[in-house]
Amino acid sequence: MRIRVDEIPDSGRFLHLHWSEDRLREFLPPDDPFDMELMRPVNVDLEIYRRPDHIRIIGVIRSILRLVCHRCLKAFSWPFEEQVDVFLVEESRSPQDEETELEVDEMEHEFFDGENIEIDQLIAEQIFLALPYKILCSETCKGLCVRCGANLNEELCGCDRSTKESPFAALEEIKDQLVS
Repeated sequence: MRIRVDEIPDSGRFLHLHWSEDRLREFLPPDDPFDMELMRPVNVDLEIYRRPDHIRIIGVIRSILRLVCHRCLKAFSWPFEEQVDVFLVEESRSPQDEETELEVDEMEHEFFDGENIEIDQLIAEQIFLALPYKILCSETCKGLCVRCGANLNEELCGCDRSTKESPFAALEEIKDQLVS
């Protein structure tokens, strides 16, 4: 969805959108290995305000995602609610130097062409930036046994844990033989 800046009234514009899983997947690369499904459509409520020197977009994005834990590989539901507060500034007002150190207040700004706002791209960015880097079903997830693959959250495996799993275990055996 593209919104022309000159069509935003002085009082602001309110948007209420619903995204299906297919719409969200349009923003993922075709071979993306990230396993994510929507359990509830993405609901987007945004208010867009035009100011003389910037556009401000505030609102909230909500959904429930089905993610897969990076440690135990078990699927779980993850409630998603991301507050949006973005300042859009025309690219012509961006710093022209090749390398510029940004001030803290400039980190909240994004740049656009000054005429059109790509709302769909902004929504997708907000969703993907809000996802955790390492997805865990819980902070105490024990993961999988490296030998038998058992989910250690659900069962204790019978694997012998007395041997060391270090790649240097063979060197330690040689050391023990030299010392004795």
